Amino acid sequence: MVLSTDKVLLPKEVATVITKRAKDTSTIAALSPSEPQLFLDKEYMVFTGNSEAEVIAEGEQKGSYEETLAPVVGKRFKVQTTTRVSNELQWADEDAKLEIISKIQDDQAAAMGRVLDYVIYHAFDPKKKAALTGFDALAANAVQVTATDNRVDDIDALAEQVNDEYDINGIAMSKTMANELRKIRVPSTGQRFYPEIPLNLQVGNLDGIPAATSGTVNGRLITPVTGILAFLGDFRLIKWGMVRDIWSEIIEYGDPDNTGKDLKGVNQIAYRTEAVYSYAILDPKGIAVLKAPTTTTKAGK
Repeated sequence: MVLSTDKVLLPKEVATVITKRAKDTSTIAALSPSEPQLFLDKEYMVFTGNSEAEVIAEGEQKGSYEETLAPVVGKRFKVQTTTRVSNELQWADEDAKLEIISKIQDDQAAAMGRVLDYVIYHAFDPKKKAALTGFDALAANAVQVTATDNRVDDIDALAEQVNDEYDINGIAMSKTMANELRKIRVPSTGQRFYPEIPLNLQVGNLDGIPAATSGTVNGRLITPVTGILAFLGDFRLIKWGMVRDIWSEIIEYGDPDNTGKDLKGVNQIAYRTEAVYSYAILDPKGIAVLKAPTTTTKAGK
C-alpha cells in the first residue's frame, strides 16, 4: 500500500506533545498558559477595576465611580514550516502514518515554538528574517529599562518599573542574561548568588518566580542585534492559543516552497506543518523589558 499524501490530522495526544515541546523554545508558552481560540479576531474587554470602598455617615450621599472598558483585539497569524527530504524516507514511513509525525516533530515543533516568541516579542518573521507589518512588538511597547553593569540591580530595576497594579509572575531571559546571572558570586563566601540557574541555563525559577531562557528573547536571528536581555512582569497579560489543530501534510509533487526545484525532479518529498495562532497583549505596561544601552530594536518599529 502506497503512503497516502492527504493531510494528516495530529491526534490530540500528539498535538499535546508538540505543545509541550514548544515550551523548550518558547518562553511565552512556558510562562503564559495557552487558551482555546476561535477563528475570529477575539476581542478582550479589559476591566481596570478602579473601585474603592468608601466610608459614609448615616444619611450621607453615596458616591460612585465610572468604569471604562478598553477593548483589546486579538491578532491571528498563520505559520508553516516545510522540510524537504529524500523520497526514500517515504517508504520507511509506509507502515504507519504516525511515523511521519515522529520524523518532523522535533524540528518543526521547535520552529512552531520559536515563531510565537518572535512574533509577540519582536514582530519578526524568523524564516524570512524580516520585520512584520501590522504587528506591534512587545519589545517596543513594554516599559523600557536600560541595563547597567550590575545584573542584580537590573533585576531590581525591572521589578520596580512594572506597574504595581500587576503581579510579577514570570521572567523570560536571553541566554546571555542567564549566563551572566549564573556567574555572579557572593564576595564573602564565593557561593553563587543565583544557584537556581544550572549550567545548561534551563532556568525553572528565579527569585521565587517562574523563569524561562531562550535565544528568542533577544531575537538571535534579528539584525542588528536588539540588545534585549529580559522581559519581566505579568505574563498573564499575554493571551495566546491555537485557533485550529496542527496539520501535517506530505507533499510529493510540485515546488511547494518556491525553490525552483520540482520535488519529483530531485527525488524529494516535503513535510509541511501548519498552525494558526491568535494572541493579544492586554496591557504592555504590565511587562518591563531590559535592554543593553544604546541599542534599538529593528523589528516592529
